[in-house]
Amino acid sequence: MEAAEELTARRVVAAVEAERARYVDFLRRRVGPDAEDVYQQSLLKAIERAGAVRDPDQATAWFWRVLRNAVADHHAARVARDARHAALAASEEATPDEAAAACACALGLLPKLPPAYGEMLQRVDVDDERVVDVARDLGISADNAAVRLHRARKALRERLQGCCKASTMRACFECTCADEGRAPG
Repeated sequence: MEAAEELTARRVVAAVEAERARYVDFLRRRVGPDAEDVYQQSLLKAIERAGAVRDPDQATAWFWRVLRNAVADHHAARVARDARHAALAASEEATPDEAAAACACALGLLPKLPPAYGEMLQRVDVDDERVVDVARDLGISADNAAVRLHRARKALRERLQGCCKASTMRACFECTCADEGRAPG
């Protein structure tokens, strides 16, 4: 970066930082608790592109455009993420008949799974908590929680197949292990 561009970039960043509170308030009204993150991401873009601003006196107007674009990007990303979560949840949900018929071995196997998996299955599948609520309590993203739940269900399915000798989950729903005295192992 040339000296003139660097000077312009510094003036732009200084002008933006001087109005920080106004920008964050603007973002808070539009993106809620993500306001600070969106501001920081926008500031990074501004720093990267500040040398291209021809008139440092127009830095404020230019940064408002950066912020409006960031808000639109944030909402678009949220819509896409929610659509992915809905699709994953729809593909993962058991039918009411399946949920009611689940083999008793499953509850006995929860403590034998990795603790993060056992807790996720207990809270979501047994206690009927929402994945997003569990994610918030655990301090992880909803995406991470959905992946963890998927992996936990897969691990449980594999354990059940080993325990009940069932080749499919449907076969396990008709399990008679408890009647035959076999304990989950």
